[in-house]
Amino acid sequence: MLRPVRLPTVLAVLGGLFLALLAASPAQAHATVVATTPAIDEIVADAPQQVTVEFSEPVSVVAAETGVIGPDGRRADAEPATSDGNVLTYVLTGDLPEGTYLVSYRVISADGHPVPGGFTFSIGKRSAAPDSADLANDVDPLVNILVVVNRFLSYAGLVLLLGPGLLMVAARLRNGEFPPIRGPRRLMTAGLGLLAATAALGLYLHVPYTAGSSLFGFTGPDVAMVVESRFGIAAMLRLLIVAAAIPVVKWLSRAADGPATRLVPAVLAVALAVTWPMSGHATTSPAPPLTMVSDTVHVLAMGMWLGGLVTLAVYLVRRSHTRGVRELLPEWSRWATWLVAALAVAGLAQALIEVGSVDALLETRYGQLVIAKIVLFGVVLLAAFFARRAVLRSDGSLLSLIRRVIGVELAVGVILLGVSAVLVQTVPASVAVNDAGDQVQADRYSVELTDKLFTLRFELEPAAIGDNTAHLYLYTPQGEPLEAVEWSASYGQPDSGIAPVGIGLALLSPNHVQADVALPSAGNWEFTFTIRISELERSTVSTVVTVG
Repeated sequence: MLRPVRLPTVLAVLGGLFLALLAASPAQAHATVVATTPAIDEIVADAPQQVTVEFSEPVSVVAAETGVIGPDGRRADAEPATSDGNVLTYVLTGDLPEGTYLVSYRVISADGHPVPGGFTFSIGKRSAAPDSADLANDVDPLVNILVVVNRFLSYAGLVLLLGPGLLMVAARLRNGEFPPIRGPRRLMTAGLGLLAATAALGLYLHVPYTAGSSLFGFTGPDVAMVVESRFGIAAMLRLLIVAAAIPVVKWLSRAADGPATRLVPAVLAVALAVTWPMSGHATTSPAPPLTMVSDTVHVLAMGMWLGGLVTLAVYLVRRSHTRGVRELLPEWSRWATWLVAALAVAGLAQALIEVGSVDALLETRYGQLVIAKIVLFGVVLLAAFFARRAVLRSDGSLLSLIRRVIGVELAVGVILLGVSAVLVQTVPASVAVNDAGDQVQADRYSVELTDKLFTLRFELEPAAIGDNTAHLYLYTPQGEPLEAVEWSASYGQPDSGIAPVGIGLALLSPNHVQADVALPSAGNWEFTFTIRISELERSTVSTVVTVG
């Protein structure tokens, strides 16, 4: 049998809530690379004038962490990279030497998360990849930890503000004397303090987080970028709402019940809750208005429900409040029922938008976390059922049972909030599935086939059933471009009895040919290439491409 809820238990629950949020993985953004020019790992014959990277959504560039480094270790970009909508552009300098170039980028996606990455391409021939130390763009581990800790404290502030506030309103509606005004007011004041501190600290931490700098290593333009971003606007708006709420909390503790004492805190609570979805993934979902509404409802219901449970748990510690708790429980039971229903409806709306299909639900991490939330929510509904039954009973075991039920609800609530924290940091299932589909379409089979006479680089895109494009690049064993006297190629599927058929090759440059290849079915396709580099020297190489 579970013991009555005591102060150490409450502290342990809050500590568990902190650890659950602390364990949340780093944010993953929606923005993904759709295409690059030159292509990733491509060898181009002539130096390009610019490099472009196309993303799946609009991005802002962090210029200090974005650039191109040549094979000699020098910067090859003539000016800071610029972003125009979805496209990031680097203008290159002239007279670039042959070899491999590193393109590094750090952009801020539309949902406010940093997206670091990079790729290489080569001019004329490959060489050792240049050192990327000058463009290191990983988030400082200390900054990452502080961002997560600050996020936890902001949720804790919201819980401490909304839950006690709800119980205070419930007491006024029934003209009751419990809970005493001073207790909820203290909790609400602590919540407001946490919200103000985390909004200001979050605004500061987001600068090195997005810029990829140390805690104190960012620049003025980095600050301006964050202040002008959705995250910055949301953080400053949260500070303004908290400032407006401070006198309201004091006024509510003294004013008599009336329309104003209900409407004013409700408006402030909704405005405060909106600041979370407006700085996150909701603004970039397939249906932003609906996602914003459902996220706001979710945040409000979570804060009120979990905050109410924490407040009740604190009062249940002291036996002197037994009579007051008995009077409040029926009202809380009705409020909790509506809050749980709001959580269910908002969660269903979010799932329909962010998941979208059964495959996405079962095959993505986001979908699996949604399933976990559904299971946990079922436990909450079962606990709520027993809670309502307990409230309707009038024998002496009521408070003992209520203590146990609230303990279960708090424990499951902590786990639910932890799962939700991880869920917020995870790419939505519909996006993950589409990205996976785009990756398949943008996938490219690439291999270097080495012979004593030459090295042949074979690329097949997208290496999938249907129409494909093949590129062949010929080099000497030392990596220099090599002109062929004659090219020939064929492909077939020996395992399925499909005899090799010839491939029509189009000469694009002395060492580069292109061809269209149609792969009618899945399986192992064998490609064979015969290259003659002189009247007497020729050789044949082959490779197998597996198409799923």
